[in-house]
Amino acid sequence: MKINWLTSTLVGKNQAGVINMKNIDPQMKDQDLIDHLESNGDYRIIKKFKDQTHYNDDDGSDKKIAIFLDTETTGTDVAKDEIIELGMVAFEYNHTTGKIFKILETFNELEEPTVEISEEASEINGITMEMVKGHKIKDNEVKDFISSSAIILAHNAKFDRHFIEKRFPFFENTSWGCSIKDVSWYENGLKSRSLEFLAYKFGYFFEAHRADKDCMASIHLLSKMLPETKLLVLEDLLINARKKSNRIAAKGAPFAIKDNLRDRGYKWNAEAKYWFIDVSEEDTLSEKNWLSSEHEVEGDIICSIDAKSRYSKRG
Repeated sequence: MKINWLTSTLVGKNQAGVINMKNIDPQMKDQDLIDHLESNGDYRIIKKFKDQTHYNDDDGSDKKIAIFLDTETTGTDVAKDEIIELGMVAFEYNHTTGKIFKILETFNELEEPTVEISEEASEINGITMEMVKGHKIKDNEVKDFISSSAIILAHNAKFDRHFIEKRFPFFENTSWGCSIKDVSWYENGLKSRSLEFLAYKFGYFFEAHRADKDCMASIHLLSKMLPETKLLVLEDLLINARKKSNRIAAKGAPFAIKDNLRDRGYKWNAEAKYWFIDVSEEDTLSEKNWLSSEHEVEGDIICSIDAKSRYSKRG
C-alpha cells in the first residue's frame, strides 16, 4: 500500500478540521506513517484488501479443505430467480484450531439465466444480461471442485444454499457453515453482521458484490481473532456449525399467545400452520417446559438439524 499526502488528509481530522502535519517526515515509510497517525487514537487507517495466497506456514498438523462460496442471482426469490455467477475458493485449514494455511484454488463462472436480471440485483452486483450471454456453468466442474471439501461456507448460507441446491442438487449431501449465523458476533460486541461492516471493524475494505471477491474477503475475515473470546473467527464458526439442534413446533398454540411466541424467536410455518423454533440440544427440554408451564402447549420435536441439513429447505 502506498500512502500519499492527499490520501492521508482524508483519513482523519483534528478539531480544527485539518491533519496536523507537525512531526511528520515526508520520507516516512508507509507503516511508520500509519503508526504515527493511529498513535493517539484520533485516526484509524483502513487498508484495501488484496488477495492472499496463504495465511500461516505449514505446522505439520492435520488439515482439511473448506470451500467458501458466494452466488450472485437475478433476484432474491428462490422459486423464480436464478444464479448468474458462482464463485468458490478452496482453502486449507485445521479443523480443531480454525487456523487457515493456504488458498488452494478458485472458481468463478457466469451463467445466462432464463429470466431477466432484476434492476435491483444488477445495481448491487454490476452484472448485466450482456455480460452473461452465452455463458454456462458446467455441473461436472462444480462437482469436481467441491469433491474433496469437508465443509461449504457462505456469508448468509441460507440464501446461497437454497439457490445452489436448486441449481446443483448434488450439494444436498454437503455440510455447511455460515459466517453470519455460526459466528458469535454479538457476543463479541459486533452488532452488525454485514460483510462490509465486519471488514471495516477488522481494518480492511474490498470491492464488494462480485462472487470471487466476496469469497476472498470472507476468508480473510475468518482468519481474524474475535475481540472478546480470543478465538479465531473460523474456530468459532466450526464449533457452532458442529452443534446439533432440534426444531420444536408449538402445534395447537392459541392465537392469543402469538406475540409471546414471536418475541421468543418463534417463526410461523404458513404451510403447516404452526409456530416453531430451533434450539440447541441442551436447551430443548427447557424450551418444551416453557411451552408447557407458561402456555399449556405441548412442544413437538419435528426434526433434528445438523450441518448437512442446516440452512437448506430440509432444515
